[in-house]
Amino acid sequence: MSAELEKRVSEQGNTIDVALIRGFLKRTLEDDVVADAVNELLFEHVVAGRYHPSVVAESLPTYINEILNTASLEDWQAVVDELIAEAREIDGEV
Repeated sequence: MSAELEKRVSEQGNTIDVALIRGFLKRTLEDDVVADAVNELLFEHVVAGRYHPSVVAESLPTYINEILNTASLEDWQAVVDELIAEAREIDGEV
């Protein structure tokens, strides 16, 4: 089955397209916060031949998890405040 047609069910019971999951993960791993570490790991695999692709795949979640596990409630509140302000701006409120 192709990734475009594949679906996964989240712990909350939501159905999510695999293509969307993979796109999200790729964009997240390209973010400046983790890009250097990800690129170094890829360099070690591609150029130096040090890691099997499965090792690279198993290593990638640690970069995202480190950021998520470091985020505090204050960080999430700051993000939600920005999202609310943007939504109000789009809705025409100021």
